[in-house]
Amino acid sequence: MPTLETAPAASNIMLTLTRVIRAPRARVYEAWTDPEVIKQWFGPVGMYCPSATSDARVGGAYSLAAQPTPAAIAADPACANRGGIATGSYTRIVPNELLEFTWKPSWNPGEQSLVTISLRDVDGGTEITLRHENFGSEQSRNSHNQGWTGCLDKLAAALES
Repeated sequence: MPTLETAPAASNIMLTLTRVIRAPRARVYEAWTDPEVIKQWFGPVGMYCPSATSDARVGGAYSLAAQPTPAAIAADPACANRGGIATGSYTRIVPNELLEFTWKPSWNPGEQSLVTISLRDVDGGTEITLRHENFGSEQSRNSHNQGWTGCLDKLAAALES
């Protein structure tokens, strides 16, 4: 079950989510680094990823777009203007074990945070721990918690089907 953590210092507001995905660790790693696979799962509930790029090496850049699905727009036309692009660069990589990257969301200009994805083998699959830190506010952290939870649900669905 996802948990929220807030560090004592206001400058390091963070969240940590842990999930077991019934897929081999190499496949889960690929899902975070291969743009074609990323497009299959990235985006919170009601959104999809029309474009993704990933140069998965230290210093390499990535870009992930999220847009409302047609069904979401039909249900709530006001959401048509939601969405955006997250960009950043990879700061640490251990293939099939760890990805760390900066996170600059277009929907929150000026905020730059850090995401760390850790993978380890467990009975029945791969445990993924997503740690996102250095949020500018608790509101941003809470919004990202909802978004990342949706993303992890979609990642599990994509890899476990």
